Amino acid sequence: MDYIQYILRVIMVIVMVIAVTKIYMIIAAYIGGKLGIGKFFIFLWERMRR
Repeated sequence: MDYIQYILRVIMVIVMVIAVTKIYMIIAAYIGGKLGIGKFFIFLWERMRR
């Protein structure tokens, strides 16, 4: 019975980490879209390659 509770707790922690990561990625995408940081880094990358 202890193993079942342990497995359920591990699964719960994994789901929580996935949920927090998803929320963080949504926030990061929103901030990146508003500030245009992604376009800036792509511009810098292309200048470095030339």
